[in-house]
Amino acid sequence: MMRQTRTSITILLVTLVTFSFSYADDYTRWELPEGAKLRLGKGKVRDIGGNERFQFSPDSRQFFVYTSIGIWVYDTQTGEEIRLITGTMDSRPENLIISPDNQIIASQTDSWDISGIQLLDFNTGRLQKTLEGHQRRIQSFDVSPDSQMLVSGDFDGIIFVWDIKSGQYSKIQTPHNVVSKVQFSPDGQTFMSSRDGEFLIWDVNTGELKSKLSGTDGIREIVYSPNGKLLVGTNDWWIRIWDVETCTLRMTLKVQKPRWRQLFTISPDGKTLANVSGNKDRVQLWDLQTQQKGILKGKPEHVKPVYENDDEWYFTLSSRYVGSMVISPDGRTLALTTQNEIQLWDTVTGKYKLKFRSKGSFSNLKFSPDGRTLVAIGERWDNETGICLFSIDTDDFQKSRLRCFLTEHRAEVRSIAFNPDGQSLASGYAKDCITLWDVSVGKLKQILKGNPYQLWIQSVTISPDGDTLACLNINTQSSGGYGQILLWDLTNGNYIKTLKGHGKNIGDGIRNHPECIAFSPDGNVIVSGSLDGTVRIWDNQTIADKSSIDKIQGVFSRRGKGTLKGHTDQVTSVAISPDGQTIASGSEDATVRLWDLTSQELNNTLEKHTSGVTCVAFSPDGETLASSDDKGTIFLWNFNTADRIGVLICGPDSNSSIVSLAFSPDGNTLAGSGSDIFLWDIKTHQLKSKMDGHRGSVNSVKFRPDGRTLASGSLDGTVLLWNITDE
Repeated sequence: MMRQTRTSITILLVTLVTFSFSYADDYTRWELPEGAKLRLGKGKVRDIGGNERFQFSPDSRQFFVYTSIGIWVYDTQTGEEIRLITGTMDSRPENLIISPDNQIIASQTDSWDISGIQLLDFNTGRLQKTLEGHQRRIQSFDVSPDSQMLVSGDFDGIIFVWDIKSGQYSKIQTPHNVVSKVQFSPDGQTFMSSRDGEFLIWDVNTGELKSKLSGTDGIREIVYSPNGKLLVGTNDWWIRIWDVETCTLRMTLKVQKPRWRQLFTISPDGKTLANVSGNKDRVQLWDLQTQQKGILKGKPEHVKPVYENDDEWYFTLSSRYVGSMVISPDGRTLALTTQNEIQLWDTVTGKYKLKFRSKGSFSNLKFSPDGRTLVAIGERWDNETGICLFSIDTDDFQKSRLRCFLTEHRAEVRSIAFNPDGQSLASGYAKDCITLWDVSVGKLKQILKGNPYQLWIQSVTISPDGDTLACLNINTQSSGGYGQILLWDLTNGNYIKTLKGHGKNIGDGIRNHPECIAFSPDGNVIVSGSLDGTVRIWDNQTIADKSSIDKIQGVFSRRGKGTLKGHTDQVTSVAISPDGQTIASGSEDATVRLWDLTSQELNNTLEKHTSGVTCVAFSPDGETLASSDDKGTIFLWNFNTADRIGVLICGPDSNSSIVSLAFSPDGNTLAGSGSDIFLWDIKTHQLKSKMDGHRGSVNSVKFRPDGRTLASGSLDGTVLLWNITDE
């Protein structure tokens, strides 16, 4: 066999931190909600159907990212932010389409019973018109390739065919009880509707049923090939292909059941299909004209083969699986992801071309229309996630390289904390990382790294001297998960160690715990509550420097200074009184318990709540304790007498669970968050204002030490800074 030329490009993303910082100076102030003055982060990347997260402009010059707060438009070459389109952010994530000519954004209005389709100008984000007519909720819609027509299907089994310019429509009553999906053919002359294994082909111009596909038993989804000549559907055991013109079954390709899911991709000319087969994730190449099967062959230097012979190595991985595949626009290159690699293969010869490698994983591959850019989501084991834009040199693949690494598109914000000087803010992200922001300019200062395990952040807090960050993390290495405390040195960003002691969870599942760790006012004690129903006290003064063993393992295991038991369900929040003498803990058992920090004895139990307590907070003078619950009720307690002195409500139209509470530094205002952000006057117990700028529930709120700014961290993956001077 001819000797292969093997090239491996190793991309260590840790060396590309300079790409992590955004380019435009003012994007943190784009499209802010009323009352907000800064946004930290760009929102988490979301699917809009079919695992689609990105889109390129037809000329490949712009790159669009679908996020929880809108559509970000980037320059493909530089990675610079061009604009943020927020007019789509109220739509259901799976129902959002940019028209092929990049002139219109179609998004579904948010209503469960009846819905319309909003058409927005792509360049301005302004609403042009709303297509209304459906009497039941729209389940799916699609825009024609020429951007002139739109089809939509609803829960009554009715399809509407719209003329986008005029807004006029015709209706088709289908045999489906619900139209699960509609999709145009690439030539725009037909569209397909589907429900429960029934796939129908319709004529766009006449609305007549052309054909019902046969042989679809067990088929979950059918898609058009890029050239529009074939229909391809799969189940776990075979791939079936139909001829679009005749709607007849053309061939059946037998495959082995994959380890995870049936994954395939088709070349733009419709001649080649690649799929993953068997529990060893073997990649097969099919010639759809001859039905001949080929296998990728090669010996990538940085991948350990499971089995091989003298002549060829079958692309098979035991601990790594193929998660994403795409064929280049010219049909000559297959790109695929394994656990920590992007591999490029020649579809004609089946030989290995090139490999990009990282310490983490890649997913969601997509080529630009000109084939010179390949995009992927890169997820690193050292807690850094970004969008990778690779330059693909089609003349000399060895010159291909990582061009841009874009961050700030992160998972939901679980908890936030200001540094005591108010200049920095820490934000902890679910199953991601902890970041430090310069709040004066909205720039990312640092990503805290070094912890050996994946982070599932619950709560973050910063020591009074500003030198240490403590984080309550859920360790998921064992079944059920258990809480542990991670410590970072903020003077250099280094991970210090892990404190263990909390046990496995009790109660129902793993709840959100955004305010479940606290430093004492003198910084000598750390208090944490967790899934096991206990409150743990850690002596911060006796946490010694790590030994050589600790440095290798990254873990410092100790029982701490004390364990407070008494709650019968998960502890959801802890707080320490300003004088450092008392610990307050709230629990899913609907009680608030007050503990003496020195003696570790229970002083009192507050039992007025009728549902799980979600948060507790002391006023700055220590005279008042606030507690919230799952029903959105907030109680104010006289700390000295343990009497309830007030009840705060979110308003007549709100039943939001309040998950985070924060007193202003002067003690006159209490902020609470859930579905929205609420501000109450502590003296009058009246609701002062409500802020609803996030596009997801708000998990954590904190006042800046100067009292003039409120920060909020949300499920949408962003932190907003609000000006509350006039409140």
